[in-house]
Amino acid sequence: MAVGEASLSSLISAISAAVGANITLTTQQEQCLKYGLRKYYQLFVQRSNQKYGVYPALASSDRVLKEASNSPEKIFRQGIVVQTTDTGEWYYIGGISKYWTYGNLIVYRGGSRATSQGKLTRGLIDSFVEKTGGLGVVPLYKQRVWPIWYNSERKVPQVWYNPPLLQDCQGRSSLLWDSLSSIEVAYYVAVVSEAPRLLFEILSRGGSLTYSREGDYSLSAAAKDYIDSASDTYPFIYFATATALTVAQALNLKDYPSFTFNAPTAEALSECNDIMPPGACALLGVHDLVNFNDINIGAPVFSVISCGDSCSQFGLIGFVSGYSAVSLKELKVQPLYLNVIPPPSSFTSAAIKEWAGRVGITDLLQKLLEAGEKFRKAVSALSTTFPWFIATAASLYVAWVEVSYEEGLKEAEERAKELKEIYEKVVNELAGKQPPMTEKRSYKKWYKYKTVVEKCVQEVMVDDPGATYEELADETELCIEYSHVEAYPRF
Repeated sequence: MAVGEASLSSLISAISAAVGANITLTTQQEQCLKYGLRKYYQLFVQRSNQKYGVYPALASSDRVLKEASNSPEKIFRQGIVVQTTDTGEWYYIGGISKYWTYGNLIVYRGGSRATSQGKLTRGLIDSFVEKTGGLGVVPLYKQRVWPIWYNSERKVPQVWYNPPLLQDCQGRSSLLWDSLSSIEVAYYVAVVSEAPRLLFEILSRGGSLTYSREGDYSLSAAAKDYIDSASDTYPFIYFATATALTVAQALNLKDYPSFTFNAPTAEALSECNDIMPPGACALLGVHDLVNFNDINIGAPVFSVISCGDSCSQFGLIGFVSGYSAVSLKELKVQPLYLNVIPPPSSFTSAAIKEWAGRVGITDLLQKLLEAGEKFRKAVSALSTTFPWFIATAASLYVAWVEVSYEEGLKEAEERAKELKEIYEKVVNELAGKQPPMTEKRSYKKWYKYKTVVEKCVQEVMVDDPGATYEELADETELCIEYSHVEAYPRF
């Protein structure tokens, strides 16, 4: 495929012919977008923590339907994780797969993990898909910004960076399509995605993505490791173009249209070394990895507005809620239509609720917020009897959206008792036998190792509240390995 065959200028020419208009891409706006992308890539090169502002989140349910058991395109979705600027609450906004089933939503961004405040039911997942086509908002429980076992080799910020939001030339929150009032103007946009890297991880490292558990399929430790690793990799950039709403109407498509190719664009190829790491650029020639797929549902889209001789603030303009092939004459590469849903106007709690109303899922968000209140109340109640991590994990185990507080608390109490036994068994097994305190050197070494084991079990238990003894032990050993602590011999 020649580079020029997948240029966005040729795509706009074909769209112009199809709708009977003379649409042009503006050079100034193109330069503004490339400047914004270069700026964030330089933050990555400089190892600045602000780079995380453009990192997408990778998400999955910890349980999926049988037909999705080893299909990355059915299991994984993308979006963003935000911490509200007014209340400090956590939310996932992004893709929801119809193949997810009764279980906890798990989300990674930049190697940091969060989970839903209790299990999501199949009915709730179906409702998100029916109402939005596969986009949703879920309040999250986040134990801490970064896991306890992160070491000095993996430098991470102690603060959270929300994605920047697009602003207009006056510095106000803006909807990109408001500045595309003329059918004759189109803008360059960038879809930011971890899908190619995730597929590369799966292809190169192998291993099953799921395993059978109680009739459904649970996400494997390997799959969690893949999304953890991929989420902390600088994202792949897809160039696309946004057009006026009238273009979508003329082509019988939905609002907020964007278009690209199902192949690397000429713009991505020519700019790659300035906006992506060499590893990402190397993937451009591997179509099985970079061609658009369902993992990109929920992926964030960024752009900028040209303001004469200057540029507006580079920022988030929406999420990919769906895509489809379009038929346009004289194009040798398959063009794609991307339906983009604009983001909240800000990252306050009120703005996120307003956004849910705009996309028709207020009732679903309200159910989840009420479930979150029951979850937090249960954690507080159980903490009077159990350690915080057992109280939290047991409360995460419950599907609060479908039970009363009293019913859920009873279920959580039973799970807490089970987790207490599992915790003690795993710690005793992995830490090994305590040496006599009179052997100070051996005792000190054992105590240090046991402390790491305890912290790792606690971390893993909260991350996977439904884990069996064997699963918890296996994941804890991985955590200990990451901690780079010397194991104490078991007796």
